[in-house]
Amino acid sequence: MVKANKRTHASKPTAAEVQLAEQVFQPAAASASTQNKRKQQDTQLKAAWVDDDDAHVEVSLADQKRLRKLRKTEEDTQVDGHELQTRLKKQFQSSSSSVAWADPKNFLDDTKPQQRDADDSDEEEIFSADGIVRSTGKMLESSGDMLQQGTLDICRMKDANQHNPSNAVIQSVQFHPNGQLLLTAGLDKTLHLFQVDGTNNAKVENVFVKDLPMLDAKFTLGGSRVVLSGPRSYFFSYDLEAGKITKIPGIIGRKEKKLERFTVSQSGDRIVFLGSDGYMSVMSSRSYEWIGNMKMNGDVRSATFCEDDRYLLSTGSDGQIYKWDMRTRKCVFVHQDEGSLGNHVIAASRDGKFYAAGSESGVVNVYDNTGLTSPSKPRKSLMQLTTEVTSLQFNSDSQILAMASKDSRDALKFVHLPSFTVFSNWPTARTPLHYVSAMDFSPSCGYFAVGNARGRVLLYRLTHYKST
Repeated sequence: MVKANKRTHASKPTAAEVQLAEQVFQPAAASASTQNKRKQQDTQLKAAWVDDDDAHVEVSLADQKRLRKLRKTEEDTQVDGHELQTRLKKQFQSSSSSVAWADPKNFLDDTKPQQRDADDSDEEEIFSADGIVRSTGKMLESSGDMLQQGTLDICRMKDANQHNPSNAVIQSVQFHPNGQLLLTAGLDKTLHLFQVDGTNNAKVENVFVKDLPMLDAKFTLGGSRVVLSGPRSYFFSYDLEAGKITKIPGIIGRKEKKLERFTVSQSGDRIVFLGSDGYMSVMSSRSYEWIGNMKMNGDVRSATFCEDDRYLLSTGSDGQIYKWDMRTRKCVFVHQDEGSLGNHVIAASRDGKFYAAGSESGVVNVYDNTGLTSPSKPRKSLMQLTTEVTSLQFNSDSQILAMASKDSRDALKFVHLPSFTVFSNWPTARTPLHYVSAMDFSPSCGYFAVGNARGRVLLYRLTHYKST
C-alpha cells in the first residue's frame, strides 16, 4: 500500500498523487510548450511499464476531495487503478494551469521538518478501512511472511477514540485478546471501550470511577475483566460481561500507599503489582488473593512476564535487570543493564528470544534471552531516542519493537528485529504523534494504537498483517 500524507497547504499534493504523477506523466514539464508536446506524443508513446496489479485495486472517489472531481456522476464512487490513471491523465491534459504540482521538486519532503499548524491532526492522509482494497486473492495482507527491513507499509486510520477523546493524558491503551475491542484510560477517571474497525471505531462503553485517576488498565482472564489502578492503596475490577465495577481493598500482607502500576501474565490469570522498596506482589486475577512477594534492590519501575509465564523480568532505579522463576518466586539471575544508571521500562518478545530495557538516557538495549544464564552484552544498543524511554512494546510475531519517550515530542521509533534496524519511512516529521504516553499492537499486529498527551488515540494499519 502506498502511504499518503495530507498536505499542509492546498497547493501541495499527497504522496499517492506523487506516485501517480510519476507513473502517468513521467518527469514533470516546466512550461506550457512541454505540455503541448506531450499531448501530441501521447498517441505514439507507450508506458515504460504497466503494473498488472492496478486492475485489482479499487479506489474510492468519494473519500478524498481531489478525487471527487474525477467522478462523472454522483453514483460514480469507485474505479480501478487503470481507470484512475486514465481520468487523472485526462484531467491533467485538459488543464491550462501550470504543471508545477507534478514536479517532484515541489513535493513536501516527508523526511524534513515542516511547519506545524496549531492543530496538526490533518497532516497525514487518513484512510477508511474500505478506501483502498484488493478485490482479488492477491491481498496486501500477508501475515506469516517475513517482514522486510527498510520501509514499512503503514497508513493512518481514523482515531480509535474519535467519538470520545479523553480530557486528559492517555495513560493506558490495550487491545482485547480478540483484537476488536480497545480500552483506553487516564486521569479523567474513565475507562473507555471502543470497537476498532479502522473506519467508525464505535464507542462501546464508558466507565467512570469517581475516586480513581487511572494510571494503569489491563485486560485479565481472557479479556472478561479489566483491572484499573492509580495513586491509591486499592484498585478496581470491571467485569465486562456483568457490567459491574468492584473495589478491591488492597494486598494482604503488604501495606502499599499506592498501587499505581502492574503487569499481567500472558494467560491473564496472575497480576504482579509494583510496590515500594522494590517489592512486587503476586495476586490471582480470579480471586484477587495474594500469592506471594518478590523483592529487588532499588525501586521497581517495570516488570513483564516471559517464556509462557514461567519467568518474570523486572528492572528499576538501580539499572539492573532481574529474572524470576514464577514457580518458586526466586531470582534466577541479575545483571547490570549496560551503560544504564536507571531504567524505566522492560519488555519481552512473545517468542521468548529477546528482551529489551529502556534507560533514563534514552538508550534501549536488546538482549538475547539466554534462559537461566545472564547475557554478557546486549545484542544491540538502540540510540535513536534522546530522553528517558517510557514505552517498549514487541508485536506478537516478534518482528517489530516499538520504543517511545513521553518526554520529547514525536519520540517514537519502530525497530525491525531480525536486522535490528529502524524503519526509515515512519514516523515522519508530519506524523502527528505529539507526546506519546501509551501504545499497543493488536494481537494480529494489523493495527497499532498510540495514545498521547492530548487525550487522542491515533490508529495505524500495518498492511503486512491481517487486520483481525
